[in-house]
Amino acid sequence: MAVLFITQTALEEASLINENVDMKLLKPTIITVQDMQIHTTIGTGLFEELKTQITAGTVTALNKTLLDNYIQPAIVWWCMYEAPINLSYKFMNKSVVKRSSENSDAPAYDELISVANKYKDKAEWYTKRLFNYLCENSSDYPLFDNPGEGEDIIHPTSNVYNTGMMLDFDYTKPSSMKYNSPNGQINGDGCCDWSFEIL
Repeated sequence: MAVLFITQTALEEASLINENVDMKLLKPTIITVQDMQIHTTIGTGLFEELKTQITAGTVTALNKTLLDNYIQPAIVWWCMYEAPINLSYKFMNKSVVKRSSENSDAPAYDELISVANKYKDKAEWYTKRLFNYLCENSSDYPLFDNPGEGEDIIHPTSNVYNTGMMLDFDYTKPSSMKYNSPNGQINGDGCCDWSFEIL
């Protein structure tokens, strides 16, 4: 059974999601957000600790602060980003159908994407805020710096923002670029080091 880091009430109170939306429709979105956004930001060690404590009802004061003030706001806005598409289409036996209502007009797909992208900006901001909080308070969250070992272990990463990059190169001359990355590893002070080299 999946462990959720946010309740239906908390999600409805902090978002623009109507209380009439069935939690059964939102649950897959919440699980996806936790796995793809929160897990990669806080790392496997802390992620699994939170799941264990929530299941057992033994959430520590520090982890409650982390959940209430930092993780849940990020989940809210990632759900707002993911939900428009997920709630607009339904998988039936023979095809995928678009949901409709007698009392309202469904927005066009382009409108949905535009709305979702507005929420993505907020989601990225809150996720970066979560990562920065853990960097500043890594001594309180030792599993953040030491998430474990193994191929299935996810190390925390601050690579929240996804966008294109414009580099002012002279494309008439042969050149190459080397990207030095610690493979998502965090350094001694809990933050990432990234560098580029023009060869």
